[in-house]
Amino acid sequence: MMSALLSQELRTSRRMLLGTLGTIVLVAALSFALAGLRVPLIGPAGLVVGILASLLLVPAALAVLAIRYWQSMYGREGYFTMSIPVRGRSLFWAKTLYALIVAVVAGAISALGLATAMVVLGISQGLSTDAALDSLRGTLDSLGAPMLWFFAVVLLVQLVFAVLCGAAIMSIGAEGRFNRLGFGAPLLGWVGLYVVMQGAGLAAMLFVPLGLTIGGPDAGTLVAQGMLQEFVDALQNPGAGGQQQVDVLGLGVIPLTIAVTALLSWWGVRSIERRTSLR
Repeated sequence: MMSALLSQELRTSRRMLLGTLGTIVLVAALSFALAGLRVPLIGPAGLVVGILASLLLVPAALAVLAIRYWQSMYGREGYFTMSIPVRGRSLFWAKTLYALIVAVVAGAISALGLATAMVVLGISQGLSTDAALDSLRGTLDSLGAPMLWFFAVVLLVQLVFAVLCGAAIMSIGAEGRFNRLGFGAPLLGWVGLYVVMQGAGLAAMLFVPLGLTIGGPDAGTLVAQGMLQEFVDALQNPGAGGQQQVDVLGLGVIPLTIAVTALLSWWGVRSIERRTSLR
């Protein structure tokens, strides 16, 4: 059944996804081509447009998938969706799994676009293609495999958070008590979640004993320490220009994000199965 639900998601969303993401990829490719030709004024502008287009891929994919989730669950298509003989949790997990796969693919294309931007930048500055590629490899080597994997895991956690929590908030916002607000209910939910996560995330970074060393010979090492001491030292002894060197980056926001994602996913599934209200 899960494979059938995933296939249905692909059939109903591929046209909108391919149209949106294909247009963005085409704009990025043409922009990088113009930048690589080193045309005065047009080249630098093309590089900027290509970078912006690459960064836009994941948000655009998530926006399209959010629209499709709302239409298929609580719009006119919702009557058909809710008539499928499966539990609400199957619908939720099929849609979010599909969205996560699309988001990861879009993220990979976005990373490729940013890498292309670095190569094109080198070419626009007079480097050969081989020299520009060597510069990119040098940059990646300087970061090191552990740091690159860390960034990849953090981005994956954020994607899972965005997909699952976004779907859950839309389902919760579609309950009968919020029906009169229409799509405004999930919008308010997203704003509220953002505000809560900003405050709770800062507290988690300061107080949860989990951090990453980002300075000195032990850079990239996990430590049982938050950023509270670093924060206090920065307030008491500001460095030159009011800035203080930070050696530990608090990672408490990662377990916080996982916990909030699990809670909202449970709530969203419960809302689908017990409180779905179609207009």
